[in-house]
Amino acid sequence: MSTDSPQERAQEVVVIGAGIVGVAVAEQLQHRGRRVTLIDRESPGHGCSFGNAGHFATDVVLPLANMKTILSVPRLLMDPLGPLSLRWGYLLKILPWLMRFGVAALPRNVEKSCRHLRALNSRSIESYQRLLGRTGLGDLMTSRGALTIYERLDSVRKNQSTVDLLRGYGIEIEALSGDELRVLEPVLGPNIAGGLFFPRTAHTANPYRLVTALAEKFVQSGGGILREEVVGLEPAGSKINVRLSSGRVLSAEQLVIAAGAWSKALAGQLGYRVPLDTERGYHLMLPDAGCDLTRPMVSFERSFVMTPMEEGLRLAGTVELGGLEAKPNYARADVLFDHAKSLLPGISQQGATRWMGFRPSLPDSLPVIGVAADNPSVAFAFGHQHLGLTQAAITAELLADQLQGKAPEVDLSPYAITRFR
Repeated sequence: MSTDSPQERAQEVVVIGAGIVGVAVAEQLQHRGRRVTLIDRESPGHGCSFGNAGHFATDVVLPLANMKTILSVPRLLMDPLGPLSLRWGYLLKILPWLMRFGVAALPRNVEKSCRHLRALNSRSIESYQRLLGRTGLGDLMTSRGALTIYERLDSVRKNQSTVDLLRGYGIEIEALSGDELRVLEPVLGPNIAGGLFFPRTAHTANPYRLVTALAEKFVQSGGGILREEVVGLEPAGSKINVRLSSGRVLSAEQLVIAAGAWSKALAGQLGYRVPLDTERGYHLMLPDAGCDLTRPMVSFERSFVMTPMEEGLRLAGTVELGGLEAKPNYARADVLFDHAKSLLPGISQQGATRWMGFRPSLPDSLPVIGVAADNPSVAFAFGHQHLGLTQAAITAELLADQLQGKAPEVDLSPYAITRFR
């Protein structure tokens, strides 16, 4: 990929962050006639966008902060390899985030988060169809729906209130028996008791290729990509000075912070405080799994996702609270194979590779999207938690509308950075 640096001059728009959200924002602004420079210390797609589950999870409108999560926390934290774990040395640092998380789990706040997540997710697939259609990358989204599978019949009862809630928000769900699931996915084992089919979701067979291909289209259309670290942000009249690790200073007419888990520090340099922390996510990639799935599949009891990809079968999921500095605990990736083996008889771990990345997470499970109320030169697009891939294209469209002075079709005030004051 060409990453020729733009000439030293004032920049019309600078987007910091070359994950799927930042690249989608840069491409959308360019599509609307803006001159855009994209900056990241890594090549496009090398953060969470490299290793996510590849699922356009439009059905996920229940925030992580809810009473079921709160009530299950003590049990979950007893298992260091379970769906949720905490690095105990990180407890004091994340405690303020956890307190806000508890407040966000109150029923009235959960209802608000559900509505605002649905507002984004309900427009996700159509926004990607527009994005991938005009860039010629439609083959990178596959619309075969997704499954949630149950190993126990009593799981149907336990999950029924959530199913009812999702249906109340317009999520289309079909209940299936174990035999009906095995018709859709013959590789499933005989222990699968039933499940749910979500027909209005989609997946990508290569989330990393999706980001890099979009970045290539952006460059081919005249966009600039700088592989440098942003070390300082300073207001300068009606512009923002962007200081780079090379010593260069770019003067941006408009700045978009879309740097994922690193957005908190960047926003802080401009005086915006946000309770952003990170969920450390893991995946195990099986290049020769020997089990051919055709769509993403979520295990209800085991809380992980299996997604068929170009490079094999990806097992992903779980949440680890431990910040940006601690070393990965790859046992959390390895345990995913044990879970998958219980569901897919004959699965192979030959040649497996492991990965860990940082999900940028806010206590209420909503992203920060929008132009700063006190400075039209600054905008934000970060904090999408588990839904960065899902919400990237619609985030780009809504933010571009606002930057153009148009009223977005979704009210962006619930996603404002000032909501945490």
